[in-house]
Amino acid sequence: MQDQAGRVRRYYNKNTSWMLLFGQGRGEAVIHRPVWFGENRTRKQALHTVHRLIAEALFSNDLRKQAADRGNSAALHILDLGCGVGGSALWLADNYPLSVTGITLSPVQALAAGRLAERQNLLDRCRFLVGDFTELPPLPDVEAAYAIESFSHGGDPTSFFDQLNRLLAAGGKLILCDDFLTPERESSSAKRERWVSRFRYGWHLQSLMEVEQTLRLASKHGFELIQKLNLTPYLRPTSSFLAFLQRLLGTALRKTAWGASIYGGSALQVCQKNGWTEYLFLVLEKR
Repeated sequence: MQDQAGRVRRYYNKNTSWMLLFGQGRGEAVIHRPVWFGENRTRKQALHTVHRLIAEALFSNDLRKQAADRGNSAALHILDLGCGVGGSALWLADNYPLSVTGITLSPVQALAAGRLAERQNLLDRCRFLVGDFTELPPLPDVEAAYAIESFSHGGDPTSFFDQLNRLLAAGGKLILCDDFLTPERESSSAKRERWVSRFRYGWHLQSLMEVEQTLRLASKHGFELIQKLNLTPYLRPTSSFLAFLQRLLGTALRKTAWGASIYGGSALQVCQKNGWTEYLFLVLEKR
C-alpha cells in the first residue's frame, strides 16, 4: 500500500503543473475530464458537471438535518478524497453552503490548493492536507465524502471503505466518480488484457476493478448504492489523429512520469472505445 501511495505521489508531484497547463481541466484548477451531460455548451461548463451532480446528491434534507444535529446548521462538512489542487472543493464551497477538507498524497498539490483558497478568500471553508485516504488523519465531524477519479489510484480499497465507514454517520453519503472495468466475457481477448494493463500502468490504478466488485466491497463496510449514472456516453473521445500521436509518444516515453500519463490516457481511449471500461457516478449511503 505504501509503495502504491509513493508511486501516485511522485506521479502527481511531477505531472500536476503540465496537467493544469495543457490538460482538459486547464483554467479551472481541475484534473478530471469534462462531461458533456445536460445543458453544457462549453468545456468550462462540462468540467463542472460532476460537481453539480455531487451537490445534488449532498443537499438532501437528511444530510442537512445531520449537520444541524451536530450543531452546524450553516454548512455541511465534506471530504474531497484525492483533491488535486482544490478546484472541485473550491467550486463547491463557492457555490454551496459547505466546508471542504481536501486530502491529497502530493505536497505539490496541497500547497497549490492552499494558495488558490487564499486567492479566492475561501481559507475559512476549505483546507487541504497531505495524506492517504486509506489512512485518514483525525478529522472533525464529516457528513459526506467524494472521490473524483481517485478511488482507482488507492492502494487498498478495503481500507478505503473501512475508513469511511468509521467516519460517516448513518445516512452519510459517499460519492465515487471513476473508471470501472466492464464484466469480462468468455470471449475476452488478450487484446483487452493488454490495453487494460497499459491503462493501469500509465495511471497507477491499483484499484481499477469492476463496479459490482466495488459495490460488494462497499456493502461489506455498510454502504448501499442509491444512485448510479453511466457518464461514458458524455465523454468526448480524442480525435483519431491525436490519439495516434499520443500512443506513439506515450509508448516511447512511458518510463517517464509525463510519458506514463500519456501512455495511460491513450490506453483509456482504446478501452472506452471497445467497451472495456466505463465512467460511472455512484452515490452510496452509509446504512
